[in-house]
This record gives sequence, C-alpha cells and structure tokens, in this order.
Amino acid sequence: MDVDELDATILSHAGERWLKVARIAAETMQERGLDPSDEQLDVVVARVRALVVRERLVAQGNLSRPRFSEVRLPGAEGGDNAWRQDLRT
Repeated sequence: MDVDELDATILSHAGERWLKVARIAAETMQERGLDPSDEQLDVVVARVRALVVRERLVAQGNLSRPRFSEVRLPGAEGGDNAWRQDLRT
C-alpha cells in the first residue's frame, strides 16, 4: 500500500466541516479496496494522525478513538482554533 496514495485518499474524504475519523477511515478503506479488519483500520487511523501532525488536517477529540474524534481540512469554519490533543496518548 503506497502511503502517499493512502494519504491523498484520506484527504479527499476530509472537508471543511468536522467529520468523524471512523467515517473517513471507512470511506478510505472502501475506496482503496482494503479489508475491513482492525489491522487495516489501525493503518488508516495512523495515517490520519500523521496528517494531523503534519498539519494537513486539524483534529478534535482523541484520535485513538476514531468514533469519538473528528478531523477537517485546515483553515475551514472559523479558523484553526480547534484545540490540539496530545498525540502521544
């Protein structure tokens, strides 16, 4: 699996409004033809976290819990004043 292609797919599913990480991961996995296993989900969520660290996405919530965290593209909806979580958790 090419990381750059995976990142591009993740970013294509993100938008200007907050979306659940679980939703973006599911759509990404479906588009890329990935097996809906926990292992594949972990890979996609790890890439979402990497995109947040690289400031390609902004996040709210605990990214270790995809159903309880959200991401969006930077610069949308009132600026980037979203609080940043501790990514070490």
